[in-house]
Amino acid sequence: MAATRTDARSEASRIAQFIGLPKWQLMDDLGLVALINKGFPVATATTVAKRVDPHGRFLHPTDIIPKSTLHRREKENKHLTKDESEKIFALSKVFSEVIATYHGDLAKAGQFLLSKHPMLGGRTPMDLAKESKAGADLVLKIVSMANAGVAA
Repeated sequence: MAATRTDARSEASRIAQFIGLPKWQLMDDLGLVALINKGFPVATATTVAKRVDPHGRFLHPTDIIPKSTLHRREKENKHLTKDESEKIFALSKVFSEVIATYHGDLAKAGQFLLSKHPMLGGRTPMDLAKESKAGADLVLKIVSMANAGVAA
């Protein structure tokens, strides 16, 4: 989905920055895979939610990671699991691409994410992207088609 990008940073470093990972400038694909396997810091769920919805109107960290899990990981000062990290990674790709498509306009990006879409069976991109990696990939496909000028 990097076709809409014009800067020289890698997708890995863009996503690492979006997620709020340390040393994002140096991040490459293999480094990002290693961090996903290790588990992202718990704070990444909050960072991602705030990047998309700074005022907490429609996205909260507990929409990404269940509340009890998030609080338990915070209390025990543990990283997220590989599966939880993969979910944050997939959502971050969707969210960053949608925000870029709307040129940083979070209100318009949010409106897209929360509006039912005919190519998603009347479901919202947000709900589908949160459900599974396959759902996130489908939302990315639709955004990519829209960016390419294909009717979506």
